[in-house]
Amino acid sequence: MITVPFARPSCGERELKYVREVLESGWLTTGNRAHEFEAAFAKQVGSTFALAVNSCTAALHLACEAAGIGPGSRVVVPTLTFTATAEVVRYLGGEVVLADVDPRTGLLTPAILDAILATEENINAVIPVHFGGRAARMHGSEDNRGLLDVCAEHGIHVIEDAAHAFPCHYECGDRRPVGGLDGTTCCFSFYANKTITTGEGGMLTTNDPEIAERVRRMRLHGINRDAWNRFTTDTATWEYDVIAPGYKYNMPDVAAAIGLAQLEQAEAFRRERQAVAERYFERFSGLTGLTLPEMPTNPDHHAWHLYPIVLDGFEACTRNEFVAALNERGIGTSVHYKPLHRMTYWSEACASGPEAFPGAERWWAGCFSLPIFPGMQSAEIDAVCDAVCGIAETVPAT
Repeated sequence: MITVPFARPSCGERELKYVREVLESGWLTTGNRAHEFEAAFAKQVGSTFALAVNSCTAALHLACEAAGIGPGSRVVVPTLTFTATAEVVRYLGGEVVLADVDPRTGLLTPAILDAILATEENINAVIPVHFGGRAARMHGSEDNRGLLDVCAEHGIHVIEDAAHAFPCHYECGDRRPVGGLDGTTCCFSFYANKTITTGEGGMLTTNDPEIAERVRRMRLHGINRDAWNRFTTDTATWEYDVIAPGYKYNMPDVAAAIGLAQLEQAEAFRRERQAVAERYFERFSGLTGLTLPEMPTNPDHHAWHLYPIVLDGFEACTRNEFVAALNERGIGTSVHYKPLHRMTYWSEACASGPEAFPGAERWWAGCFSLPIFPGMQSAEIDAVCDAVCGIAETVPAT
């Protein structure tokens, strides 16, 4: 039996070479490699500024802080996301207003946001989540607005959670890469199972120089000069100032070296994941009761970080039983996500019960994600397909 993990990092000689160069340089913390990574990433997504940090959670926290989120602030967050998207608001003393999602895509939509703004007062920011590798609708048209259009009408900050969305393009407007829009701050993840990795790490992109300057200082204790600047200039190395009580969120050069190597292969990795997705679509398209991911107009604009399936109308077994059967066949899976309103902390902080989130409830009841990663062998893809089709076609009715 072929065993297929849910995720497998793709690291090789290029990553080893770049890390070795850092180790041999004698400079291990944030320095030249981190700055190179930032410049290359900014160019890739078309942003003016890119700031490397030690996690996407750190990027989200810094983005909220730079936007002025604090006690009394109210921030809209989709309930279908990892807890980090919401917890950073609480770090700063703000209130989280959970939002439903489209049950077909798992995304926050302009219509859902409109409905929230019609009933909730004093909303200061929205954090749309680009789910699974597909971007939420940010820009629209006069008769079909995007999230940015809605927020602009209300003077609301927009902070994009793009942990799943590199490299990815927006599907409307000018179809630019995610991370390069004006009027937003965008946060990326380089966790071990993400589309590119630094082991642990993240990036914040923006076109706003004031936000960039605030984040640059706050990511390292509020100090006005980073270590690389202090120890590679002709001025006194010890002289610096503290402008605010900041955080310890900087990315070291060892991690940045891995990131540079991964970034150079990002589009090749994306194409490999898309090829896996296309094989899945081909094999699963005739299965009854399994809702497959919605194919975007241009599949090349999708990052394909996840391949989620939703059992919707599948009456032979539950999602948990289906997943257990896959695991028995050696197929790794995950669930994205148990909605926040079903988590103990967020359920207590949320004024509404599950009935207020029909889209997320429908998604949660049947969702699971299949393996999709670069380097996945043809035999591994076939093993996943055979397992899914075999369970879907033979599981006895309950």
